Amino acid sequence: MTDAAGLMHILQICDSLFPVGAFTLSNGLETYVQKNLIASPEELAAYLRSYISVLPYNELGAAALAYRAEEQELIRLDAVYSASKVPYEIRSGSEKVTRRFFKICDKGADSFTGQYKTLIENGICKGHQCIAYGLYMRDNSVSLSQGLAVYGYSICSAIVTNCVKLVPLSQLAGQKILNESFALISKAAEKAIGTEIDDIGISGAGFDLRAIQHERLYSRQYMS
Repeated sequence: MTDAAGLMHILQICDSLFPVGAFTLSNGLETYVQKNLIASPEELAAYLRSYISVLPYNELGAAALAYRAEEQELIRLDAVYSASKVPYEIRSGSEKVTRRFFKICDKGADSFTGQYKTLIENGICKGHQCIAYGLYMRDNSVSLSQGLAVYGYSICSAIVTNCVKLVPLSQLAGQKILNESFALISKAAEKAIGTEIDDIGISGAGFDLRAIQHERLYSRQYMS
């Protein structure tokens, strides 16, 4: 597989239109909007900066660890990541997205993602999107730094897209905020490469609290 082909595989799974249901998740963002904590481009930019700051200890860090993990390390990573996701809908949503991911991207039982799928089917692992993505990067020989940068971009793009609809804000304002976050995303991706398993779940308590509150909002457009 050429480097370009491998990168296209990662671009596909990180696309907002990739049909795994990730577009239905707001990770508690909807709570911030309903509580009027995010009602302007400046407040969205501040939220995005905060979210990016904890990515090395959450999605990006877990993906980086999965990229290098052997089977027993992978099993432990899955358990630690599950335990760090306190809000039920975030934990459950991640598991559902992973199952849908495997329906589309099945590289065979001998692949790294295939081994993870088997562990999930046997009830040994719960299954999480970021871990599956890290393994998929490895299967497609994509460099870790490049794959993490693309994954980080997709997470931030989804946040901006959801918030623009929820507030609402203009598409122009949203894209400007996303563009200004590129350097932060790149730094977060590089930092995630050095993340250790004991770092997973550090910080982000405010995001978890809003996601828990989101589960019981009177009305909502997204899952947590």
